[in-house]
Amino acid sequence: MSLLDDFQLLDIPTNASEQEAKAAFRRLARRYHPDKNPDTDTTEIFQRLQAAYENVQRAIKQGKKVNDWKPFSFGDKKSSSTRNRYTSHSTRSDKEQEAFIKEGQRAYEEMKRNNAQQEKAREDAIKNVRNTLNEKRIKALYEGAFKASKNFTSKGFNYTDETVKPKADYDIPPYQSFVDDDEDLTTNQQQAHYQDERNEPVSQPIKLDAAKAAFRAATYIACFAAGVYSTLYWQSSYSTDPVVENTLPTYISGLYPQFRVGTNHTLTQTNLYAEPDTSSSVLLSMESQSDLQSIKMQGDWLTVRYKGVNGWVQAKDIGFGSSALARFTGCLGYPGAAPQHGERIGAADGNSRLRIINQLPQHSMLTFQSYDGQKPFSIYLYGQQSFAANYIPRGNYRLVLETGYLYHHACNKFLFNDTSKVILENVDFGGTEQSLTLTP
Repeated sequence: MSLLDDFQLLDIPTNASEQEAKAAFRRLARRYHPDKNPDTDTTEIFQRLQAAYENVQRAIKQGKKVNDWKPFSFGDKKSSSTRNRYTSHSTRSDKEQEAFIKEGQRAYEEMKRNNAQQEKAREDAIKNVRNTLNEKRIKALYEGAFKASKNFTSKGFNYTDETVKPKADYDIPPYQSFVDDDEDLTTNQQQAHYQDERNEPVSQPIKLDAAKAAFRAATYIACFAAGVYSTLYWQSSYSTDPVVENTLPTYISGLYPQFRVGTNHTLTQTNLYAEPDTSSSVLLSMESQSDLQSIKMQGDWLTVRYKGVNGWVQAKDIGFGSSALARFTGCLGYPGAAPQHGERIGAADGNSRLRIINQLPQHSMLTFQSYDGQKPFSIYLYGQQSFAANYIPRGNYRLVLETGYLYHHACNKFLFNDTSKVILENVDFGGTEQSLTLTP
């Protein structure tokens, strides 16, 4: 595009200042940024705006004049051809050219308004179609509810089996929209309206309203019960209750000494010894889930400080971090050995290939969350070690990167400095090879 096109795209005059260009770009960027338009792909428009803004800013800073359009004569050809090139320019021609540019800008604004009106009409049409479809679904549900109620007839409810009609003879009142079009009418006018429509006694709308209220109440109760059940299910899934001991990894001597200095907590009731020997004198007994300050590690013993008293405890009775962190995450007991590089956490059976160029300094875990209903799985990665995964199932995924220190097997998370972020959305794996670079 030419420089004149850039000015017109930003909707500013050719003699605009740097501040005016910046303000115009910000206004258009807010309108066409891809994050502001999730339903419409505006990436190309946004990139064109960026390129136009850079060209205009460069031209303004260099004092460049916008004269790259084709020459246009607003006078007659004879006067233009006989004009001396050393004479001063015509003021009249400049004004006409400015009017020509303004006319182009006005046409551009009118085109944008027309596009906005067409887009609004399209959205209204889509909304009407969706409302009609929802109305049909609710009507079918309404009729099914009446068919399921075998004791309901046009004469009301019968609680004896002798007067029940056969299923095919159910008298189902016609469906009425939940959105009442005659809300502004008085009660008498509504009754007259229903009486004319059905040619039945005035008391019939009252029965229909009672049936509608009963149907609404049943729907609300069902939705409330489903919500309570979902809440209880997720609360049980993310419960912070202690994990059963036989499911926890066992203690491994000398594992993770770099995390032993600092705040720790007791797993059970633990004795504080005067020497690193169980036969030495017991200074005091510490309750379960008590925080203490670890000073150093010597073999399977830790020298700690608890309530101003220094002593020795067995490392197998001490957990990592504070007791508050353990209760919050539900990660009690020992974390176990870290997974191998590239180890899968969760089932994954496919033939898609992903090359991971890992530049992260710490260990991390890349989780694949499926949009197609498949179970999520993760890949454990060592710091600054690349990996090729050849087993990713076909489908769309959201990729979540979790980093931290000291991975806990039972909780499937890092105990310290645990951070997670979504790095890719709607990634399609279809049997081909893709590459992913992880940078700090």
